[in-house]
Amino acid sequence: MSEPGKISDRRVFFAASVVLALILAFAGYRALRRSAGLLLGDFFYPYLALTRIATDQVARQSLLLLSRTELAAKTESLIQENRRLEAENRQLQTLAAENRELRELALLPSAPRWRYHTAQVLLRDPLFWREKFTISIAPDSGIRPGAVVIAPGNDGTPSLVGIISRTGKRNAEVETIFSGNLRLSVAFPGGGNGFLNAGERQATPGTVPVGYIPVNRMAAPGDTAVTTGFAAGIPSGLKVGRLTTLDEVDPNFSSSEHVSGLLTPDVDLDNLHFVLVAMPESAEEGGEK
Repeated sequence: MSEPGKISDRRVFFAASVVLALILAFAGYRALRRSAGLLLGDFFYPYLALTRIATDQVARQSLLLLSRTELAAKTESLIQENRRLEAENRQLQTLAAENRELRELALLPSAPRWRYHTAQVLLRDPLFWREKFTISIAPDSGIRPGAVVIAPGNDGTPSLVGIISRTGKRNAEVETIFSGNLRLSVAFPGGGNGFLNAGERQATPGTVPVGYIPVNRMAAPGDTAVTTGFAAGIPSGLKVGRLTTLDEVDPNFSSSEHVSGLLTPDVDLDNLHFVLVAMPESAEEGGEK
């Protein structure tokens, strides 16, 4: 009669042997599968590649059978197709940019007692690309000359683009801050004020002159200029741009009471597709009556 302890040891030894055998079989299978796969791939490669080689050869022979006229026609067809695809790609990029602009406009916070009207940029004069452009308006919008035009600035906040100079039934002309005809008061953080398109500085590409900044309350380069609200139809606190350069004057040794500088607008006016026209609610109600 066998002892119980020996039977138990035999069972453990048998189970361990089975597990070890399975591990060795699995490892051998993986090694054999990798080696067999490489071997079979090398063996069957000429047969697998034969179809591709035959296809390429047929294509080359087909091209050789074509005449110069047919080849030229196929080349022209491919060129036209590439142009079509390129035009569609540009159109999709434009639509994506316009969609992004509209989303940014929709997120702009509205000032109290002011209403916004979305307008599309319809026409630009190549000679006055930055100075003015034409937008679409609804016939019953109540938009009149002097209304302020805004767009999202660099940080997404409402920023000044210009004002409405003339209106028609379905379109209006915008005079931007780049236009020398637009003289507008702006304020700086230090308490000083200035006037756009005024002073002794000449504008450089991408900048707007700003003048009549008091020496004793002088602003500093890097300061943000905002609207003062003194002009009718323009709310206060709208960002206009950032002061980039300013005259250096020592009030102790100069009789000048004002200095001039250059301002970089907060809005990229070269790539505008949509803008907002801000109208006071009281003015709209008056226009509807």
